Amino acid sequence: MIKKVLTIASVSLMIFLSCKKQEMVDSPEIPAKITSEIAAPKGFNWENSRNININISISENKFAGKLYMVTIYSANPASGGKLMSKGSLTSITRFRSKIYLSNQINELYIVCMAPDKTMNTRTIEAGTADLDIVFGS
Repeated sequence: MIKKVLTIASVSLMIFLSCKKQEMVDSPEIPAKITSEIAAPKGFNWENSRNININISISENKFAGKLYMVTIYSANPASGGKLMSKGSLTSITRFRSKIYLSNQINELYIVCMAPDKTMNTRTIEAGTADLDIVFGS
């Protein structure tokens, strides 16, 4: 029993003596800048998103007067692309949409489904210009 008490006491003493008090190091204070003093590098673009107008039409008359379904995704829909816009069009009326895109999105996946459920998919480069897309035969 005395051996256990001496062992515990010696271990406790070693732990206590191995502890060191850390000294506080003063870091130099950097004065805060006012807003007018903040400068971005030359050519820096503050915008992180953009608006794109998309116009989609159908050039075929296979299903005259019938509705086609159009869906626009931020990435491949099979890989979890986010739905950006959805609507319909005919061979007479266009699908028009204004999409607010992050500057990180460089491509759009557009799926056009005909009334007979056949699908036509396109990958379109999404820059800053408006897009006019024609689906057809």
